[in-house]
Amino acid sequence: MSKEIVIQTRNLTKYYGKSRGIEQLNLEIFKGEIFGLLGPNGAGKTTTCRLLLDLIRKTSGEAKVFGLDTHSHSIEIRQRSAYLPGELGLFQEKTARRNLQYLLGLYENHIPIRRIEELAEIFGLNLDRKVKELSKGNKQKVGIILALAPNVDLLILDEPTSGLDPLITAEFYKILYKQQEETHSTVLLSSHLLNEVEKVAHRVGIIREGSIVEVATIKQLKRMAMKEIKVEFASKVELQNFNDKISSKLMKPPIIDENHTSIMINREELKNILNLLSKFEIFDIEITSPALEDIFLKYYEVAS
Repeated sequence: MSKEIVIQTRNLTKYYGKSRGIEQLNLEIFKGEIFGLLGPNGAGKTTTCRLLLDLIRKTSGEAKVFGLDTHSHSIEIRQRSAYLPGELGLFQEKTARRNLQYLLGLYENHIPIRRIEELAEIFGLNLDRKVKELSKGNKQKVGIILALAPNVDLLILDEPTSGLDPLITAEFYKILYKQQEETHSTVLLSSHLLNEVEKVAHRVGIIREGSIVEVATIKQLKRMAMKEIKVEFASKVELQNFNDKISSKLMKPPIIDENHTSIMINREELKNILNLLSKFEIFDIEITSPALEDIFLKYYEVAS
């Protein structure tokens, strides 16, 4: 039995004058899944989100949500969707409560005030303060309530945890995951933070310079992901001997400084490298997961 497609784009392209937004973007997101759209700033994540809701118009290509053209059926699509933009626009002189009541009142289906108050209590938001008096984090909480309060078929969340502290971020993902399991809604979650998205996403798409370069499950991504190993050897000779044995196996040449080296490897090679290092005299070793651009270095280089 084939899966129901909720979001589908074919060669979707958007240019702002001569500047690229997205280009030839092909994507399929299925009913009932949390899909993470991962990429650095400027990769095209926000452009994609806005095109799907007809907030901006495509240059070419095709985009459908619920099997409906995003332009011709934009009102119907928005009634069945919740959207948290990367830059949230609110009425600054109104309280958080008034903002939420007005914006959620645009839905045809009534949203009980108790649902708003319940979420506000969970996230520690004072509903009776004016928006202009709220911190960036508290303004983001207003946006999160706007996204989580309505009972919709699709949530499009653009960098939803921006400005939130770690505890609130963890609570947000806990509620999102629980709510999605109960309602079987579809979630498109845009982020540049793999360690956040991997907690809830079923699949992720890596976007680079406006195009999708990889779609995979979290399990598959972990096998692809890179690790950075920084080693301080006892001497330059030890470093050189190690480098002679390892350099041919690396995707990227090691960075060498005096008796220090920094190398990038995939996770499957980690055990072999550590076994090799045990044969040399070293002072210190550090293993880290690099930034997103480096984690998916292999795919970024293939696409360039």
